[in-house]
Amino acid sequence: MSTTVSSDISNLMTVRRLLEMEEDAKARRSGKKVEEKSALDYMEEDQALISPSAVDAQKQSALSLPQIENVNVNLADLKSAVKQVADLPKNNQAMVGVVAQESLSVEIEMELRYQSNAPIDGLIVHDKNYAESDRYLFKFADGATFTILDKWTSKSTTIWGDPHVDVADVEGASDGDFKDLKSSEDVTTFMLGDGTRVTFKAKDAGIIERVEIFKGSQHVTGIGQEAKDFSPENSLFSTTVLKDGASSASATPMGDVVSAGGDGNDWFDVNNKLIWGKTTGPVVTKRPPATLEFFYKQTVSQSVSIQTLAKDA
Repeated sequence: MSTTVSSDISNLMTVRRLLEMEEDAKARRSGKKVEEKSALDYMEEDQALISPSAVDAQKQSALSLPQIENVNVNLADLKSAVKQVADLPKNNQAMVGVVAQESLSVEIEMELRYQSNAPIDGLIVHDKNYAESDRYLFKFADGATFTILDKWTSKSTTIWGDPHVDVADVEGASDGDFKDLKSSEDVTTFMLGDGTRVTFKAKDAGIIERVEIFKGSQHVTGIGQEAKDFSPENSLFSTTVLKDGASSASATPMGDVVSAGGDGNDWFDVNNKLIWGKTTGPVVTKRPPATLEFFYKQTVSQSVSIQTLAKDA
């Protein structure tokens, strides 16, 4: 009678960590606050438990940045394989071994962006996706997604879906909904820090139909997905800045109204009650002369294949 058993402690620890990472990702998607760690962080912690020399080898590998090949991880298969071992009767577990083969790749992207904040007079439409005022950048990503970026504070608010409100500096992708406001069921207005008015025609349980932006005598209009004449090619922002701002603003209902405050993307109702957002940075009242942004992205791909080996009779 012969026994074929292969067991590798580091591979089994990698399996456990991957399952933990999947559970953490699910928790973050549901809006829970979970400490973010990369797969590389987990691996370094586990290697430290195995041997100090393994940690030194891993650090040296990360610094050398070898040629990287991306590998997909199928966590559903991984879970199934581990569960098969865990569910075996205890008196049979000594007869079963696990062989795990892993592949790890690390990809790092870094980018530095410098932009001079030159004053802008009124409203400008760059194309069907972007419009801009002196303080704000407006992005119509698609027919159901609209973002207001405060360029002075780098804080943004995105209106998306039916319609949800997502402020960038609060955990989760949905920090509120248009139905949180009760005065109107189909019109909601955002009053911005420089006097710009952004009015959405969108049912509280619907998709954006129109967006109207007013600043002084100027007016920009946008067509959303819910409009009958919407088409991805010809809708979103009109590239023409109209000169009927005052008259058109008077003729356009304001509906529910929220006003920008705090650090740029905190929204208050007419009674100055905070509806969406949280002040997480300084209150900015002057245009910064320039903006310097640093973007860092690390992608860690890890694949583990698992094979169970039973004792040969």
